Amino acid sequence: MELKRTKDETEIEEEEEEEEEEEETAMLKGEELDEAKNGESYAVVAPSGKNGEDLFAKVIGHSRQKEELLLTLNWFKRSKELKAKGISIPQGVLLFGDPGNGKTLLIKATIKSCDCPAFVFQGGDNVIKGIIETFEKAKQAERAVIVIDELDLLIDKSPRIARVLQESMDGVESDGNILVIAAANNLYGIPKALLRQGRLEKLLKIPNPRALEALMMLKSHLLDFGVTLPKDVDLADLASAIVGNSFAGIKAIANDIVLRNGFEGLTTEKIYDSISNVMNRVKCAPLAPVRQVAIHEAGHAVVAGAFPQYFVVRRLSINGATGDCVIENLEEEFADYGRMKAEIVVNMAGLIAEKVICGIGSRGCENDLETARANAYKLVADIGYSSCWETRPPVEYSRRQESEIKLRRCERKIESLLKRCEKESYRLVKSHKKEIAELGELLFARRRLKQKEIAQYLGK
Repeated sequence: MELKRTKDETEIEEEEEEEEEEEETAMLKGEELDEAKNGESYAVVAPSGKNGEDLFAKVIGHSRQKEELLLTLNWFKRSKELKAKGISIPQGVLLFGDPGNGKTLLIKATIKSCDCPAFVFQGGDNVIKGIIETFEKAKQAERAVIVIDELDLLIDKSPRIARVLQESMDGVESDGNILVIAAANNLYGIPKALLRQGRLEKLLKIPNPRALEALMMLKSHLLDFGVTLPKDVDLADLASAIVGNSFAGIKAIANDIVLRNGFEGLTTEKIYDSISNVMNRVKCAPLAPVRQVAIHEAGHAVVAGAFPQYFVVRRLSINGATGDCVIENLEEEFADYGRMKAEIVVNMAGLIAEKVICGIGSRGCENDLETARANAYKLVADIGYSSCWETRPPVEYSRRQESEIKLRRCERKIESLLKRCEKESYRLVKSHKKEIAELGELLFARRRLKQKEIAQYLGK
């Protein structure tokens, strides 16, 4: 515990004036204030971008999201001009998506590109008081940006927090001088009332990088470390190998490559070893013989090949007692009933291939079956393909609970769907037993297979 000496009021006032002068000087210079003054629940970040400097260029990928943020920022800078013409600009932007995909980087680029201070909410013991204080201080500035990170986690603490945010945003709705930028991992944790026009009305999803973006980021990180990719590496195959990772996951792969191999003598094999080490983070005793793992992954691949309208199998690999089957969805933005049902069938195919070909399953299928159940739940309970009446929207505050009868009926439909998918998966595995066995043996021998090498065993 740190003890502070007592000061008289005159000394305190003099120090407060000095702090205020230092803060204004720092803001003029474009410096960041990392700590909130006097323990307040917000920190102030001054604009630091130079004229003509594109701070968004440092963020790889997310081209559409960056374009929308730049548009919103341009409107905000012209808010007085637009308001004089009776044009309303967005008052709030919500960036949402899985952790590690650059939400914070995009927010930093946005507030540093702005020509006004940003008030970054820091939380604290009294969240509600802190939110009110942050908005009050922002209103005292001529123009300001308010940043709230992990909004869904804040709202989970108390429903009152969402109410206070709504009321605070309504208080600045007509001014056009305050822009609220928030980030959340889970959109469904945000009440719809907070997402209406005049509040957090612009929603930007920040997804995992696509294959080309993932490759660009890996090359960028390695270049920062002074490492270049081997000349013989297949870039298309490498992109397929790392797709599905978050931006943070790709950086972890680059770190692992350098940590294990140093800065020279990098080979393609060493790169793929690091990819496997990062993507299969849980190290444990073997749960199944390696040949059985190869059959498991081959089962996923061959059954996915039975649905060429939905999937493309990019890569197969095994590393010790773990395996990986990279399957790309051809239509990510549109998930019809057939594709979602096919995903469940493919998820089950690994375990079923083990049972049909090896005569016994293994414990390495927990994630597959968990994903299959989750997809079945989405089809029946969330999306409502089975029945509109059975649909169960995300639970919001004050929403009544479903009856036990309805819940049991919904569970029965989910189980029925899973049984139908299991039957379909068994049928496909048995009809392609030869191809799965041959592909599994090849994977066992080679440990890693590319798309071209897999293709000959699919669609027969």
